[in-house]
Order: sequence, then structure tokens, then C-alpha cells
Amino acid sequence: MIMFQITAFILTLVGVIMIYATSKHQKLLQQALPKPLILVGLSLLLFALLSWGQLLTTTAAIFTWLFTIVALLICVPFTTLYKSRDPH
Repeated sequence: MIMFQITAFILTLVGVIMIYATSKHQKLLQQALPKPLILVGLSLLLFALLSWGQLLTTTAAIFTWLFTIVALLICVPFTTLYKSRDPH
């Protein structure tokens, strides 16, 4: 049971990072990832939903999935604050 929770969270995390990293405004990588990788990120999010669906009822799985995506989409851009800045 705990394995599905870990799997669902990791799939969601990697999917959100891939979607974020394809944006031209991201600061996580030196340059943005190619746009077709958005489909890979969306596929990972779909697999995460299926994993949440194995654990919870349908309504709870969708709510947990959406809440996790929103929380990660808010938190992932803030990880760039921990990167060391280049001196001017």
C-alpha cells in the first residue's frame, strides 16, 4: 500500500518537473527541454492518477492527484532559489 503512495508521488513529481522544464521561462536548467517532452510529463501524471486510483476511491484519488499537482507546480519553481547565483 505504501508503495503505491510513493510511486504516485514520484510519478507526479517527475511529471511536473518535466512539464515545468519545457517552459521557456524556467530557471531549473540552462535551457528548456524540447516541447514534445510535455507529452511524457502528461503521461507520467496520468500514470500517477492510476496509481492514486489503486489506493483511494475515485473522487478522493482525483482530489489528491490534483492537489499534489497544484502543490508541486507552486513549489518546483522555488527550488531555483537554492541554486547558487553567478557573480556579476
